[in-house]
Amino acid sequence: MPHSTTTRTLRLDKDHDELLQHESKRGGMSVNALINKLLQQYIDTLRYYEEGKMISMSTSTFMSVLDQLSQNEIEDFAYGLGTQKENESLMRRGLETNYTNIVWYISLILGEYNGWFRSDFLIGKDVDSLHLSHSQGVKWSYFIAQYISSILREELGMQVNLVVLENAVNYKITK
Repeated sequence: MPHSTTTRTLRLDKDHDELLQHESKRGGMSVNALINKLLQQYIDTLRYYEEGKMISMSTSTFMSVLDQLSQNEIEDFAYGLGTQKENESLMRRGLETNYTNIVWYISLILGEYNGWFRSDFLIGKDVDSLHLSHSQGVKWSYFIAQYISSILREELGMQVNLVVLENAVNYKITK
């Protein structure tokens, strides 16, 4: 079913309009589609970060911090954090903790909007496959592996088999 739409007239700074036109061409979409995509990102995620509640830093800076920790420290920290943050994120949005919403959270919020990884989700008859790829190295893979595993295991009681690679984590999720 198509979404209903509303027409709005916006006044844009000329420099912003030029940037939007450039980015929309680069992305192979209309300016309207780009603005809708940006608004959707705001609606789904950015509006939940109050002032001072989010720190943006370069990947290299964050990886320098992560490099100071051992594999066990990273995995223990990530496993404890995953369930807590997922619950908080879904509750803020008025969503139930269920498989559909968790896959949405992992794929869209963590993956597409927050840039943690590229997410590929394949639905199978008895086993689903979730493949998360990135370019941050094995310590980031350790973090992702345990963060997502804690959500699937602790929140949903699912059996998860995973493979951790240098720049990817692959999950086989038994239904």
